[in-house]
Amino acid sequence: MITSLRIVQHLYQQTDQYFFISIPVMTDQETPENTSTPTTPAVPAARPKQASHHGRNVGPIANSNKEYEEIPEFEPFMLLPRGPPPLTEYLDIWDVNMLKQPNEENKQRHHTHLYSNDHLIVRRAQEFLIKITFNRPFKPEQDKFAIEFAIGAGAQYSKGTYIPVFPTAERQSVWRGQIIKSSDNVVTMGITPAPDCIVGKYRMHVAVVTPYGIRRTRRDPSLDTYIIFNPWSPGDTVYLDDEEEREECVLNELGIIYHGAYDDVSERTWNYGQFEFGILDACLFILDKAEMPLTNRGDPIKISRKGSAMLNSRDDDGVLLGNWSGDYLYGVAPTSWTGSVEILLDYAGSGGQSVGYAQCWVYAAVFNTCKSMILCCYCPLLVKR
Repeated sequence: MITSLRIVQHLYQQTDQYFFISIPVMTDQETPENTSTPTTPAVPAARPKQASHHGRNVGPIANSNKEYEEIPEFEPFMLLPRGPPPLTEYLDIWDVNMLKQPNEENKQRHHTHLYSNDHLIVRRAQEFLIKITFNRPFKPEQDKFAIEFAIGAGAQYSKGTYIPVFPTAERQSVWRGQIIKSSDNVVTMGITPAPDCIVGKYRMHVAVVTPYGIRRTRRDPSLDTYIIFNPWSPGDTVYLDDEEEREECVLNELGIIYHGAYDDVSERTWNYGQFEFGILDACLFILDKAEMPLTNRGDPIKISRKGSAMLNSRDDDGVLLGNWSGDYLYGVAPTSWTGSVEILLDYAGSGGQSVGYAQCWVYAAVFNTCKSMILCCYCPLLVKR
């Protein structure tokens, strides 16, 4: 069961961890002289698993945005002998509107209306709105609820992978929440993600506190929310203070790639396609394929380094297979590519099988798509051979 922060009671429990080490013991009949060591055939050295710099952990490191654990719809505060009690007299959630259409306020204000994606996509360090319909008018002095966001498996508040957002100023977490409007049964709530929060795809639940425990909305994939970097916010590390640069480096899908020798430079148009359907998920898949810890995915520098390493198939089973031989029988010639979309979709659709073939400018162009999608910025390229 997912580790969560109680809305009413802060209960932290630690489980003792026991580690057992098996040590072979030599009997009286066995001595170093009469003990023969069996010979085993030489086995090729396997590629060592990538080590983590986190040191010791009590559990596995969450490194996949796609994996998750179910959150119970009812989490009791006490032992209940006959299951969940009747909760009809308490606040209940009838509907959640994420305001995720391209023409609605969220995507317009967050400059994400160009994405071909049915989910809500917002930028961190900037408020977005959701509308919640209850079974009766909300009473602040009586009713208590929170919006819960979780990413990855084993989400924890201390690691920034589980975030409860409260509607009152007296009770706040790392993400700020406030009630913007309350009319009849409908409450409009504003939520502002932290400027250094993890970027990725979050699951969302609405949780209501009752005397018996916490009741939640059931898992609904349509409520999943993408949080990405925000070059429009001064609080974000990737902030750009020039509007023309933001238009060029964030919202522009077409560009020119320069390639060739230093004395013979050629140019070609390139479709970065960062807003095309499936590209956002393909970029998140690359980070999952790299087994990048979720706790590192709020840092644009670490994401840039990991994304750069994952572009090359060598060593990391990355996106592109380089080929300078002139023989492209089993793939696509580097000069035939005109955009990043087909490459990224092929890689993600095959479960991480490297796409052939690439040379310098292809690597650079595809990396720019990943950067403009997640980091929200790319730079003009001059690629030399």
